[in-house]
Amino acid sequence: MITDLPSAQDFYESGKDLLGLAWDSVSQLLLNLDQAGYYGVDTEEVSDAYWDAARLRLATALSTTQQGVEFLIKGRIAEVSPFILIVDNPSKWPSPYAGSPLKFSEFRTLDAQDLPRVHDTVALKPLPADFVEKFVWLRESRNTIMHSVDNELTVPVVGVLKSILFVHNKLFPGEHWPSVRLCQLERAPDIELGSIDYVRNRVCWEMSVVLDLLRPAEVKLYFNIDKKQRRYTCPVCYYEANRGVGFEYQLAVLRPNSPKSTSLYCPICNLVHKVVRKKCDSDCPGNVLDEEGTCLTCAS
Repeated sequence: MITDLPSAQDFYESGKDLLGLAWDSVSQLLLNLDQAGYYGVDTEEVSDAYWDAARLRLATALSTTQQGVEFLIKGRIAEVSPFILIVDNPSKWPSPYAGSPLKFSEFRTLDAQDLPRVHDTVALKPLPADFVEKFVWLRESRNTIMHSVDNELTVPVVGVLKSILFVHNKLFPGEHWPSVRLCQLERAPDIELGSIDYVRNRVCWEMSVVLDLLRPAEVKLYFNIDKKQRRYTCPVCYYEANRGVGFEYQLAVLRPNSPKSTSLYCPICNLVHKVVRKKCDSDCPGNVLDEEGTCLTCAS
């Protein structure tokens, strides 16, 4: 008898965690650069050398992304049955006569290259063609990274982030990546060291930097906002954040975008919040306030 059978949810959670690890590594590179610019470093002058030094980290993040996608596809297959993942001739399986139950992890499972074909054979709906194309690119890039030294291989930071957003959106269209990030950081090891107070700051900072790197159509697809629309501070994010270290992130937009609109959508919360349209009392042109009277333009 085979024990410790993984569920589809087990694979999904592991896959998303791997995507989160890759995102965390790459976004930290961007945040370091953003912080350096804040302190006066000429980031354009150091940019080439900085990203050249980050090549190994970017390559590792790409490999981690590919591994995460493998787990997610395995999760889709496991929804039908985890036994489908087991390969090899039965004569090569662990012996069931050794006197103890067999663990699923003892069996060889499907190779990455076979996952899309097997999925599309047993699942009700095939994987989208553009998703399979992305998966093949990730797998081939990972093989190059893991099995050789290719000095010509470049892994653009935006490419890794877009790959993560793309595959997550394709496989979990009902989920919201910033919400996933919040949950991941709330479960991170350094929560035990007090980082829970900075989770909202971190996610807002990450998404603020990433939004600037994406095209308007990508911002609309992955964050459900118009990149060109004026943005405001989300009242809930402002309340949840540690304002003692500063909080100046404006990511929320009026919905609908009209002079009388009293609804503000936040792509971090993935919620609509009620606001008051009233002129800010300070020397500020803002006229969008939260229900407590805080200006969502200047935070006064």
